[in-house]
Amino acid sequence: MKKLSLLILIAFLSFSCSSSDDNEPEETQTDPIVAKWQFGKVIYTYDDGTQNTNEPTSCDLQSSYTFLPDNTIELISLVPDNNNGCEVETVNFKYFNWSKVEDGKYRIVSKNPNEPEEVDIENVTFESNKMIWTEIIDNPQTNVTKIENYFTRQN
Repeated sequence: MKKLSLLILIAFLSFSCSSSDDNEPEETQTDPIVAKWQFGKVIYTYDDGTQNTNEPTSCDLQSSYTFLPDNTIELISLVPDNNNGCEVETVNFKYFNWSKVEDGKYRIVSKNPNEPEEVDIENVTFESNKMIWTEIIDNPQTNVTKIENYFTRQN
């Protein structure tokens, strides 16, 4: 009987032990926004339900946002030059940061010298290698009701 009790105790202890070590740090999952994102198309939806799509220019396709793990954003913005090419648009941010408000919402804060701080809350969805910023417009002075900005993940 003692042998049976000992076997049951050993079996119980074997099954009750956890395979995870409580002293191991938890793996942190990287936010899906942390990446380099290339500018893409913009879709405007109007109050009559029609849509207009603006395809990216060659300069847009060379422009990008890079959302870094330290909650900063690096912007590379190219604009048309006078020779049918593109040139880097100089933007001297005092700071340009992001933070996650909740799933699907991000706060983007930027400050240029001698200008007021700008704060935007972006509704963001991720589809495979795409990021879509959706803005619902509630302004009776315009017939645009929604703007969707598309970005393609570069890394």
